[in-house]
Amino acid sequence: MRNLKSFFMYFVLTLFASALPALAQAPSDRGRLTLTVTDPSGGVIAGARVTVAGLDAASTVTPLPAVTTSEKGVAVFENMALGRYTARAEFPGFDAGLLREFRITRGENKQAVVLALQKLNESLTVGVDRQSEGATRASRAFGLTVTQEQIDALSDDPADMARQIAEIAGPDAIIRVDSFEGQQLPPKAQIKSIHVTRDQFAAETEQPGSTFVDIITQPGVGPIRGQANLSFRDGSMSAKNQFTPTRGPEQIRNIGVNIAGALVQQKAGFSLNVSGQNSYSTPNLNVALPTGKSFDVLSLRQPMTSVNVSGTLDYALTQNQTLKFGYSQNHNERRNQGIGAYDLAERAFSQFNNQYNFRVLEAGPLGRRTFINSRLSIGRMNFGNDSVVQAPTIVVQDAFTSGGAQRAGRVDGKNLNFASDVDYVRGIHSWRTGVQIYGDWYRATLNNDYLGTYYFSNIEAFQAGTPLLYTRSIGDPLLSFFHARVGTYLQDDIRVRKGLTLSPGIRYSYQTRVSDRAAFEPRLGITWAPFPNGGTTLRASGGIFHGWLDPGIWWQTVRSDGQHQRDLLISHPRYPDPEPAQAVGASTTYKLGDYKLNKNYRYSAGIDQRFSPRAGVNVLYNYYNQSQLPRGMNLNPIVNGARLDPTAGNIISTVTDAELRRHEVYVNFNLSLLAPSPAANRAAFNWRRLTVNGGYSLQHARRNALGPFDVPASGTLDTEWGRGPADNPYRVNVGVTSTQVRNLTINVSANAADGQPYMEMTGLDNNGDGLLNDRPDGAGLWSLRGAGVWTLASRFAYNIPVRPSTGEGGAPQRYRASVSVSINNLTNHANFVGYSGIMTSPFFLQPTNVMNPRKVDVGMNISF
Repeated sequence: MRNLKSFFMYFVLTLFASALPALAQAPSDRGRLTLTVTDPSGGVIAGARVTVAGLDAASTVTPLPAVTTSEKGVAVFENMALGRYTARAEFPGFDAGLLREFRITRGENKQAVVLALQKLNESLTVGVDRQSEGATRASRAFGLTVTQEQIDALSDDPADMARQIAEIAGPDAIIRVDSFEGQQLPPKAQIKSIHVTRDQFAAETEQPGSTFVDIITQPGVGPIRGQANLSFRDGSMSAKNQFTPTRGPEQIRNIGVNIAGALVQQKAGFSLNVSGQNSYSTPNLNVALPTGKSFDVLSLRQPMTSVNVSGTLDYALTQNQTLKFGYSQNHNERRNQGIGAYDLAERAFSQFNNQYNFRVLEAGPLGRRTFINSRLSIGRMNFGNDSVVQAPTIVVQDAFTSGGAQRAGRVDGKNLNFASDVDYVRGIHSWRTGVQIYGDWYRATLNNDYLGTYYFSNIEAFQAGTPLLYTRSIGDPLLSFFHARVGTYLQDDIRVRKGLTLSPGIRYSYQTRVSDRAAFEPRLGITWAPFPNGGTTLRASGGIFHGWLDPGIWWQTVRSDGQHQRDLLISHPRYPDPEPAQAVGASTTYKLGDYKLNKNYRYSAGIDQRFSPRAGVNVLYNYYNQSQLPRGMNLNPIVNGARLDPTAGNIISTVTDAELRRHEVYVNFNLSLLAPSPAANRAAFNWRRLTVNGGYSLQHARRNALGPFDVPASGTLDTEWGRGPADNPYRVNVGVTSTQVRNLTINVSANAADGQPYMEMTGLDNNGDGLLNDRPDGAGLWSLRGAGVWTLASRFAYNIPVRPSTGEGGAPQRYRASVSVSINNLTNHANFVGYSGIMTSPFFLQPTNVMNPRKVDVGMNISF
């Protein structure tokens, strides 16, 4: 009996002990979260999407679905496990709000998130409906938001990532990372969003109709996490160039490590990235020598090494004011550059490039109605060249080039960029004003053509020893100068009525060394969403933009002014040594004429149609009339067989009387078959997990000048009219991203475009002015065009479940790994390039190379 009682007591105690964990998580010991979302003025935001995620073992057992705020701006999460969490709130027109870490205790818990007006290009009045949102100038209309699946499908190699972004946005797109232009791309793991924006007519925008790619990085949040990636390519996995009998060796090895997280919860976060590349390639040579044509692989490798280091520090000055510091440096060294194509191996030179940049950004609301975003960038750079062989150069036009590269010296530069925007919202007005300041300091000792160059019209002339021209730079190349430009603007988005916004603005631009003081730029845009659902947006705009004087133009006019350096020019010289009398002959000098900032009249119209949040299409038309473009004018031409000043050579002045006219049409579409859903994404297979986007563009450009120092061969602009270099009847891109099989991401992209225009030239100095720019009668600029090109690329990535998920729905994994294979030009289609337009060349009208033979990269990524 005693044994039976003892067994019964043991059973009861064991049952009670096993029930303790369950009792600890009984409903009475769970929490309830009430989270309120407001704008900077304190007004509640209805319809905001709020997501909450656990940060420790207890809070991550059961994933919490997203909640939309009520009319009172409140999101409620019931029956939450006790523990630490992070919360994120999002609403169109505002920056995402983040609670880095908070704790859920028993009973009622209350938190609040303040969403700041969206930085830079977006400001939106609180409480608007879809129609009003669609009529906002800075809405997502006429752009493209890259999906998270597409971001995951990007390459870990920065060069390949830049190429993929260019395929999506276009080759002329300007990339901004956290509001800064010219920055190196961040690691893929730290990219929070990518948005492509077209039709930038606002007064804050410098350049006309630019396509911008805004990349926003994720600040350090939660526990410290990291990623390491490795990618590799070997020549054995690449296809042979169709012009060469053998395949040249090549290899690329990339490695990168980044870590990020919170230093002080809800106060400070950081990120640190280190990456490097060690690679080599083997150039292809296509030449026509006196012994005949030759297409082969050079035995000389082109090695390249690069090291990149970057880091950020985010600090919350207040609940709404954020301070962000960034630093980056890049070291790049290349050897045996400048060889291949028409250039023989002796033309090799080495090159180095170092860049250092410090950035600081401060953003947040000032009071209830004002938002400020200020950013400062300070940089230092140096680059230089060194030739392997020191010898004169021999150029047989589009046949072969031999001799030394004649590249020496270096450039040391510093730059400072400052910009600040202030938004003020009141009533129907959304004002924005700001200033942009750029300053550059340069010290250059670059020296080219210091041993002389002989130019021959063809192989027969080379064999006969009868060159057309001889050039040589003589003197001290040292030059130091300062260059600055300033822009300031004021604009207003006026909510005329629901669904209709009028956006007037004005900008003023100023630049040192330019006498133009009348660079005022009025602009006007109209955005109309005619229907209550806001699915249709119509837009029209017009305005004036100005282009800057490139520092290189001024540098050339000072360097070759006849005092710093003399550019010797001799027609029909003796070969291989010029006559002694000829060696001190006339030289070419350069001048900066009455230079005015380029003026651009731009008009656009378009429609954006959103069929649903997951599908849309837009069409945009732009027209440009650019005047006051720079071109060269010869102040000492040959008239009736003699120069106006027989004691001088060419005197080329850069003047601004050229013109360009351009029509553009863009059509873009995007389609996602499945809305984001935790349940749908957990399925092993779901055929609807598919995203498709693509676009078509047409660019028709006509212009009458080549560049700032190019003199019209006929002496007048009237005979120069021809295609612009960007003229392209079609460019098509389609991308498909599939995550239909869990843990497997497949991305396939197809791109096609018409061939690039190129110039038809006689290869002779027909008018005897010493400039090899003569064209056949009736042939305008870029009168020839190469064959069309197309390519198919793909990337396969598989996420390896390092540690199996546990619990309902699976807990988030800290340790993850993925492997990937990227294939560029999957079919190895021969895209012919390198066409020669020189009539005396043995390759006249023929391609000499192919673009991007098939390349295969394999990679691995580990998250920890």
